[in-house]
Amino acid sequence: TRNRILLHLVDMAPFDGTEPADAALSIVRELERFSPTLASRERWLVLNKSDLLDADTFAARRDAVLDALGWEGRVYAISAITGEGTGPLCGDMMVYLEERRAAELADPELAEAERQMQLAMQEEARQRVEEYRARQRQRSRGEDADDDIDDDEDDDFDVEVEYVP
Repeated sequence: TRNRILLHLVDMAPFDGTEPADAALSIVRELERFSPTLASRERWLVLNKSDLLDADTFAARRDAVLDALGWEGRVYAISAITGEGTGPLCGDMMVYLEERRAAELADPELAEAERQMQLAMQEEARQRVEEYRARQRQRSRGEDADDDIDDDEDDDFDVEVEYVP
């Protein structure tokens, strides 16, 4: 039951003054470059640090993130440090995962589609890791990295997406 849902976590009160909407877009772009298959998964938006902002500021930032992403899916406001809002998120995740698992058990075609998606994500992850290693080898030899490979230095923000099969 791994990776059947992707939580898109957005820091609503970043210490560096970054706009949450800009950071959210950067994460989406990085995810799409890393694994188009993973990026196509159902995503839920989780807006963190709700406890650090007044209601009006949080609402304005939430609306900006939703607009920037063209978001139409589930949205959760949480405070990871206080636990506020995490109960409904965890409960909904559990129900969702149980329902997905039951659907896959009942439908072999759905289960096979999920297996194929998992294999595609793993292959994309292997490719990105190899591209990263190739860039690192080039840099260690003092060569310029290949222009065809996305360069981390071109990112708008210091965002990394990590997929562990």
